[in-house]
Amino acid sequence: MNKKAIALPLLALGGVAMAQNDPQHPNVVFVLADDMGFSGIHCYGGDGIQSPNIDYLAENGIVCTNFRATPLSSPTRVSIMTGCYQQRAGLNHIFSEVDPMDGLDPETHPTFAKLLQEAGYRTGLMGKWHMGQDIKYNPLNHGWDVWHGYTMGNIDFHSHYNTQHKSDWWGGKELKDEPGYVTYLINKYSVQFIRESVEMNKPFFLFVSENAVHVPMQGPNDPVLRDENVCPYRNDQDMTDKEYRRVYQDMVQAVDDGVGQIYRTLEELGVLENTLIIYTSDNGGEQVAADKYPGNNGYFRGAKGGPYEGGCRVPAIFYYPKEWGHRMTMEPMISADYMPTFLEFCGVKNPRKVDGVSLMNTLRTAQPLPQRKLYSAITGFQSVVDGDWKLIQKENSVELYNLFTDRNEEHDLSEMYPDKVKSMVKDVESWWEDCTKGTRLEGKTTYNSGWMIDYRAQLQQMQERIAKDTETAKKNKK
Repeated sequence: MNKKAIALPLLALGGVAMAQNDPQHPNVVFVLADDMGFSGIHCYGGDGIQSPNIDYLAENGIVCTNFRATPLSSPTRVSIMTGCYQQRAGLNHIFSEVDPMDGLDPETHPTFAKLLQEAGYRTGLMGKWHMGQDIKYNPLNHGWDVWHGYTMGNIDFHSHYNTQHKSDWWGGKELKDEPGYVTYLINKYSVQFIRESVEMNKPFFLFVSENAVHVPMQGPNDPVLRDENVCPYRNDQDMTDKEYRRVYQDMVQAVDDGVGQIYRTLEELGVLENTLIIYTSDNGGEQVAADKYPGNNGYFRGAKGGPYEGGCRVPAIFYYPKEWGHRMTMEPMISADYMPTFLEFCGVKNPRKVDGVSLMNTLRTAQPLPQRKLYSAITGFQSVVDGDWKLIQKENSVELYNLFTDRNEEHDLSEMYPDKVKSMVKDVESWWEDCTKGTRLEGKTTYNSGWMIDYRAQLQQMQERIAKDTETAKKNKK
């Protein structure tokens, strides 16, 4: 954090600051970028990307180089919220943008926010939700006290139109559009939430859920793309590499400015030392980003939505000035680990069985994490990482890589190690069976599930019913 960015006077808050600095109830600010690849910021090797405030967190915090998310948005968010693989919630792709009745049910799959709320924390979510459009899935029903944001996978940064020709900016359970660049609105409400929480003398958990750097690619000064008549999904295919990089840098700078505003607010209010700040991403960058901004996904192969490391390896920074200094860690971590980590850090008991593990011992003392196998799946593939070995199973093929000697996943070793392949295939198939038991995925495979495949099946059934009804009507008319 450059000194110019943080040089603000401290306020004499007296008892409020003391209460907010109760070590038994520390605060958390969790910043989740959208579609930011491993090297999407300067401190992770991003070429020409200015992110001084995030860089400051990295220079003074714990930098993780082996952190995996699911390679798509909704699945990662479900795993963060529940501490479990998303398949346990019956999800194997993204929550449908064609079916508003699809989402994360707060009754059957409650989130960590509810536990924090019950323990006395004030909870705030600013930005993207993407876990159900129907009101029953609204963040306020999941334990969030305050929500300003949007329901779908992305919106126009200026007009706030989603891909269904609708305005999609909410204040709680009410559609409340307002003027403003989305990242700036997220920044504004994040700072407001912190100030209100300190004024209320309550420990807080703030989830800053960014729209950037997801398409449409729009900086603060770029034109509106979507309205009630025109709603293209993306706008970057025809951009020159130079223009794409300019827009990308502008979008990152807006996010970075928000991190700086949050930092200065915490410092100003006297609660910085008792607040954990985390910065990460929901998945790797898109292939377009990797093509137009080479190195966006680091040296990893692949991109968002795919089985290779470029789609799932993300930056992850833990900044807690009160106890933890700067260091790098290569411990293998996954997004399901966040939920148990949040709860242990905040001193809240977790009564639920989860797939993730708390990272607290590793963060506090640099102790290695227990050995475990890390699984992943979305429609079209499933994979397992066991130490240095990674197996990818597709519908008609299997690939095996050693990530220690081949971090780019260029050399398939499946024919050289048939016994290892057989063992790892058994592992991943057993995992799938366990995770999908009792869900709508039970009895399916990862190759014939997912919202689009389900939607096509529903559409075909509907067309068959219409044809049958039409034929019946013709016969009756005769």
